[in-house]
Amino acid sequence: MRNILITPLLVVIPLIFATQSCNDQRDDTPAEIRNRISEYQKEISDLNRKITLLEGQLSDMGEQVENRSGTMVTVTDIKTGPFDHYFRINGSLEAVREAMISPEINGQLKKIHVSKGQRVERGQPVARLNTSVLENNIEELKTNLNLARTVYKRQKSLWDQQIGSEIQYLEAKNAYESLRSRLGSLESQLEMAILHAPLSGIVDEIFLREGELAVPGSPVMQIVNLDRMYVNADVSETFLPKIDPANNVILRFPAFPEFEASVPVHRIGNVINPENRTFRLQLRIDNPGERFKPNMVASLNIKSFSEDDVIVIPTMLIKQDIQGHFVYTAQQNNNGTWVAHRSYIERGADSEGRTMIKSGLKEGDLLIVQGHNQLTEGLIIVIEQS
Repeated sequence: MRNILITPLLVVIPLIFATQSCNDQRDDTPAEIRNRISEYQKEISDLNRKITLLEGQLSDMGEQVENRSGTMVTVTDIKTGPFDHYFRINGSLEAVREAMISPEINGQLKKIHVSKGQRVERGQPVARLNTSVLENNIEELKTNLNLARTVYKRQKSLWDQQIGSEIQYLEAKNAYESLRSRLGSLESQLEMAILHAPLSGIVDEIFLREGELAVPGSPVMQIVNLDRMYVNADVSETFLPKIDPANNVILRFPAFPEFEASVPVHRIGNVINPENRTFRLQLRIDNPGERFKPNMVASLNIKSFSEDDVIVIPTMLIKQDIQGHFVYTAQQNNNGTWVAHRSYIERGADSEGRTMIKSGLKEGDLLIVQGHNQLTEGLIIVIEQS
């Protein structure tokens, strides 16, 4: 039996480029150079395909063909397994505990005891209103109260001795109790003039300056506690039947690419927003180190369905031409040569960089996972098992 040597591709390629050497010396734009590279790659692919066909014909004739070097690829055996489909939505962070502090009474802001970024404890005084008029009224009322107490005690003593009229005793008693009640009210207002921190946290913003007028309902400052955070997301109502509150949500943050956590659902809203047809989904997470901040963007991957015993491959391996989607698999010719084969597939759902395959592949097929970008149909390959 004769040995027939097919000219190696390594010899053909220099010949191709040699014939084009004159043309390559001209000054071209990057786009034109890329186009020529694509043309050369196509010529290489066509030559490889023709050589492979000729080798097959020689093999069918009983002739022995000397193996030539092929493209190095890595393959993996296709196996069935589980597939979880997730859909992705964006959310934002909100502090579990935060407060806008405003006074309970009108008054001029006399003193601010804290600054932005300062940590405060619950109950700590943070600001004070001007109370000079209120304090003067209290001092005046205390003087009148002392007199009313003395008159009341004397009238009571006389009344106990059956001296004087009952109306005098009752008037003295009423005047004393009325003044005492007014004093208590003024002292309560004096206490309201001092603004206290309702929670431990950080002074994030101060909206007024000393000397400005503070009124009830108008915030003076904002205090936020970053120990725990809510993750709020508005989800389309079309996903409502697909969300199982028992499933965890995969949480990521674009600002922290290394972070990933599986978080249980804290709450699902019971009302659809009529403006955008969404409902609120909420997670709750701890925030050690306080690295997550309110209003930070979050990415939520929510499981919508699961399948068992299906073929799943990396999405990046799937290519497309006019005939449809395909991947490259390794197949062996009659002469024992391994070649790349274009296997057309019907793809299913995509999730997390993986795609479920409905048809076109079966268990045991050798899927080319590395080197696939350099392949064409029928190209000789050298397999390295993954």
